[in-house]
Formats: sequence, structure tokens, C-alpha cells
Amino acid sequence: MITIAIANQKGGVGKTTTAVTLAHGLSVKGKEVLLVDADPQGHCALFLGLTQEPGLFNLLVGEMPLRDVVRTTRRSRLWLLPGNKRSGTAASVLGAEGAGIDTLRNALIGRIDGTRLDYVVIDTSPSVGGLQEMALYAADYVVIPVAVDIASIAGALQLTETLKRLKAQSGWRGGIFRVVPTFHDEQTRESRENLADLRRRFGEMVSDYVIHRATLLRECVAMGQTVFEMDPKSRAAEEYAMLVWEVLDGAR
Repeated sequence: MITIAIANQKGGVGKTTTAVTLAHGLSVKGKEVLLVDADPQGHCALFLGLTQEPGLFNLLVGEMPLRDVVRTTRRSRLWLLPGNKRSGTAASVLGAEGAGIDTLRNALIGRIDGTRLDYVVIDTSPSVGGLQEMALYAADYVVIPVAVDIASIAGALQLTETLKRLKAQSGWRGGIFRVVPTFHDEQTRESRENLADLRRRFGEMVSDYVIHRATLLRECVAMGQTVFEMDPKSRAAEEYAMLVWEVLDGAR
């Protein structure tokens, strides 16, 4: 089982879109995938047209078995561990109890209806500490979506510092898999310049492809579908498919 956290310490960069689309894309390719919503906004369920539930809270605080809190998504091989605002409460409770940083990682070990998972994709909160750090510690790899603006690049840089601290203090053995530029608009000079700056700062970690700004991706949220369902031949679908193939080829 390979665990991938989708993270940036700046909100509004396309984390949930990336997490949901990657998870669904991997399942379309025949992999058994669990999508974990570790953001108190609980948007993964909404993006898939499902109901928000306190699944993560029940797993971590209620200590319910993984199989009892995971939900089907009406999509083959794709499972969801949903979350909602009670995930924030879970972070507070775990902090007060002095829970170890490996709490989430240990809780995610197990089979679902006898199925062995190939991938776990975790959508994280932009806020540092607590639940976000548990999610990062649980990950073998981190994918960093970065909207091509100054604040998002700063959030990505802050995240790299958090990862360095996890390695030093907690012995985290994961690494950054890919930095993915999002919300790119090649028609604006600002977007082009920020993309160039992102490549200067992160070098080969930045993907060769970008995720362009697309109305279709907003429409997907409204319809509760992924871009692979709404329009699999669109540019947005082709761009996210490149990330899916990269994970299949390189995350081992």
C-alpha cells in the first residue's frame, strides 16, 4: 500500500480537486484506492456527490475499525473515508490526549471488505500542526499543488520546512513526489512569471505539465463528478491523467 498526501500550507490551490481526481484516476486504472478526507471542510464527499460524515473523527477518536467508517463511492475500486467539521474536533482531542504523530498512519492499516488497498490518497488541511502533520507523517509521498501565485508558492515553501522538521524530529521517511502547478493562465504575464519562479525554486520536483485554470473543474464540483466522468477528453482531464500516470510509474 502506497500513501500519498496532497498538501500545501496555503488554501485555495486545488488540493481537494487534485486529491479526488488522482484517487479516481488511479481507481479507473484498476487500483484499489481509499480517499481520506483529513480537512475539516469535508469537501471530498461533496466533490464526489456524497454526504459528509464524521468518519475520520469516528476512526481516530471513537476508535471504530477502518472498515466501519469507510464508504463506497458508487465508483469501482474507489472508497472514501469522509470527514466534516468534527475532524477539527478530533485534532483538538488528540492533541489534548498527547496522541502520537503515527496515530493516523496506524489507524489506516487494514483491509476493507477483504480488499487489499493499493493506494491511500489523503486530502489535507492547509493549517499546520495536529491532523495535517499526522497526515504528512502517514504519507510515503507528498504531492504539492501550487496555484501559480506568490502566496501559494510561499505556502509550498512553508510546507517543505514542515517536512524537514518531520524528518528531523519524527524520523519521517517519505518525500516530495511532485510539485504540480495549478490554476495556470498562460495568457497573463503574472502567471507565466510565477510559474518560472516556481520552477527556479523547486527545480526538477515541478511537473513538466501544468493544470490550467478551467471552468470545467468548477462545474465538476457542482455536479459531484470528477473530470474523468464529466469530460474525459478535455484538456483538464488530460492534464490530471499525466499525474495519475506519474504516480503509477514512479510511486513505489
